[in-house]
Amino acid sequence: MHYLHTICNQTVNVMSLNTHLKLVSPAAIIVMMMWALCYPLIKLSLPFAPVMLTAFLRAILAGCVIVLIAHLTNRPFPKGCRLWAYITTIGLTATSLGLWGMFYAGSLIDPGLATVITNTQPLIAGILGWYFLKERMTTVPFIGTVIGFIGIVIISLNSPAHSEKQILLGIGFVLMASAGVAVSNVLLKKIAGQVDVLFAMGFQLLIGAIPLGVLAYYTTSPDSINWKMDYTLILLALALFGTALPFILWFWLMQQAPLFKLNVYNFLTPLFGIYLGHTYFSESLTTIQWLGATLIIIAIFLVTVINGKTKPQH
Repeated sequence: MHYLHTICNQTVNVMSLNTHLKLVSPAAIIVMMMWALCYPLIKLSLPFAPVMLTAFLRAILAGCVIVLIAHLTNRPFPKGCRLWAYITTIGLTATSLGLWGMFYAGSLIDPGLATVITNTQPLIAGILGWYFLKERMTTVPFIGTVIGFIGIVIISLNSPAHSEKQILLGIGFVLMASAGVAVSNVLLKKIAGQVDVLFAMGFQLLIGAIPLGVLAYYTTSPDSINWKMDYTLILLALALFGTALPFILWFWLMQQAPLFKLNVYNFLTPLFGIYLGHTYFSESLTTIQWLGATLIIIAIFLVTVINGKTKPQH
C-alpha cells in the first residue's frame, strides 16, 4: 500500500512538472510581447501628458502593485542598511535612469527601432559583469557583443541624423536606459539570494520614481495631463502589463526553467517591437537599418542563448 501511495505521488509530481513546462513557452512569449508594448504605449501617451509625468506615474503604480503582492504573499521584508543601499542604487539606475532614457527616447524615435536598441542591455550587462563581477567573457559573448555594437553603429550612422538630430539623440537616450538597466542587473546579481526579489523590485521602482517626480515637477505641470479614458488605459497598461505583470511572470518562469532556456525568448522582443512599429505606426526601416537590427538580434541570440547553452553545468 505504501509502495502504491509513493507511485501515485510521483505520478502526480511528474504530471504537475509537465504542466508547468507546457506553460513555460507561452508564458515566456507573453512576457516578451508585454515588454515590446512599452515603446508603442509611450508613443500613444504623448498627446495626453508630458513624458516624465507618465514615467513617474508608471513607476509609482507598478511599484505599489509589486510591493502589495509581496506583502500579501508573506515574503521576507528587506533588512539591513547594505541591502537598502543596493535597492536604492538599483532604483536610481533601473528606474530613474532607465525610465528617463526610455520615455524621452519614446518621444524622439519610432518604437520598433527603440525596442531593438533597448535589447542591447544583455551586451552592456556582459561588459559590466566582466569588469565589476570579474566574470570571464568567453569567445561567444565577446563576438556577440562586438556584433551588437556594430549593429548599433550601423543604425546610428544610417539614420538621417544630419537633418533630424532627434533620431541620434533618441538612440542616445535608449542606450542610456539600457545602461541603467544593465547596471541594475549587475547589482541585483550581487545581492541575489540575500533579498526577496519582489520586494526589491517593488521598492526600487518606488525609490527610483522620486527623481522622476522631481524632474516632472520642475519641467511640467500636473494640469498638463489630459485625464481622458484613453490616457488612463495607456497608463494602466504601461504600469501593469508593461512592468508589474511581466516581471512577476518572469520571476515565476525562472523558478520553472533554467535561465539559459528562458533567454532564448529574449530576441523575440525586438521582433515584436519592429512588427508593432510597422503595423500600427507605419514605421519603416531602410535596408541598412534592417542590417543593423539583424546584427543586434543575432548578437542577443549569441550572448543570451548560445552562451547559456555552452556554459558548464556545476
